[in-house]
Amino acid sequence: MKILFENCTLPLSGGACFAVEGEFFVPARPPYDRRVDLGGACVLPAFPDAHSHILAYALSLLQADGAACSTAQDFLAAAEAFAREQGLGQGELVTVKNAQALPEQGALDSARPIHVQHVSGHAGVFNAAALRLLGLPADMGIAQEKTYLAATKRVPMPAFEAVGRTFQAAQRAYLAHGMTTAQEGFLSREMFPLYRRLLAEAPPLPDIVAFPSPDSYDEACRLFCAAPRFCIGGVKIFLDGSPQLKTALLREPYEGGGMGAQEMTPAQVYEACRFAAARGAQLLAHCNGDGAARILLGALARLCAKGRRAIRPVLIHAQILGDDQLDEMARLGAIPSFFPAHVLHWGDTHLKNLGRMRAQRISPARSALERGIPFTLHQDTPVCAPDPLEGARCAVQRRTASGEDFSCQAIGAREALIALTQNAAAQYGDARKGRIAPGCRADFVVMEGDPLDDLNSARVAATWLRGAPVYERTAQPRRP
Repeated sequence: MKILFENCTLPLSGGACFAVEGEFFVPARPPYDRRVDLGGACVLPAFPDAHSHILAYALSLLQADGAACSTAQDFLAAAEAFAREQGLGQGELVTVKNAQALPEQGALDSARPIHVQHVSGHAGVFNAAALRLLGLPADMGIAQEKTYLAATKRVPMPAFEAVGRTFQAAQRAYLAHGMTTAQEGFLSREMFPLYRRLLAEAPPLPDIVAFPSPDSYDEACRLFCAAPRFCIGGVKIFLDGSPQLKTALLREPYEGGGMGAQEMTPAQVYEACRFAAARGAQLLAHCNGDGAARILLGALARLCAKGRRAIRPVLIHAQILGDDQLDEMARLGAIPSFFPAHVLHWGDTHLKNLGRMRAQRISPARSALERGIPFTLHQDTPVCAPDPLEGARCAVQRRTASGEDFSCQAIGAREALIALTQNAAAQYGDARKGRIAPGCRADFVVMEGDPLDDLNSARVAATWLRGAPVYERTAQPRRP
């Protein structure tokens, strides 16, 4: 069936109509089987998710929310309220997510096992009951980075039926925000059995692109080669931590001292690059600080140009970068994927940790734009909601929660939307997505309001995937 969508505006491609036949956009030439009047609505390409963790988001829907907690008693109360709501037994562990600051372990004294996770996902604390339950050292205290991630692998997985429900809910949330391609930003080997079962139960609605570590990449490709709408997109490595926790690796010290956490040696990073190049696999590198970026760029410079093109390297987060490093990224063909929501949510923390000059440059999108670097924007869900338009607003407005002005790196609304659409598709190397043009896949969003005119009020009214409606704001998502 050939459908003409008319009476609309296409701000990124121009025109007032477009046509869809089957799963693809086609030239808007008659005859048509059906005509749809969009009432003057703004239409954008759907948003390929530049970086998030969709399964972690699904699991977070089975955790207590500690965003409003400030004391140990607040966390204890949140855990108990959640346990009552979910009907959990006294010996069952409760994870409290979104902690802005972690309480001391001793202050979480309770018969119930409790795990409090920092909002960054890079640190957490387990009370004594949780340490005993998980077989962790009694003196662990607040754990960060590798120590913390290793500890979380011992946290029991919720019942499969519950995970299945929230995995479907996570997909609906992504579609409701206009994302028809989702990312599994780190597919650990421990996640393989769960993902295989989830995919066997029902194919996902959006495409899901996953990135395992180099040591499990080959196994992941073998296990998921035939999975519907789920593919292995490349490899993921972690070079440092988080700037909120002062664990992002810097070239110059934090205010008060410390250089951050180095998670890989230069030799290990280079070997990961060589591994990816040998397989023609994309390389995603978690690099928050300029010290981490220095290591990665050094490894990329050692690769031949053909190897760099093969791995299409992406600096995930790319929060703290110098202009000299952006110049080097332009030369090496590296893509920064910025996390501009940091400005709103943690910009005031960065002022304390980094000082004004470095903090104001967090996610330096304007400097990248001036150099012609095709950057993307992401939300790192579940750290932030799966709402790409929030990322666009933060990239354009660049104000902290207290009102501090970080506009020295602000970009325009059009540039932000291009980063979320065309550039995000290019990051994946997928020419079928990110544009409303004949031959591209018919993934698009109908907007309420015009994001070029007012990003604050614009929101997704409907999402179409593969030429079929999968979300309408007043209706339930449908399976194409």
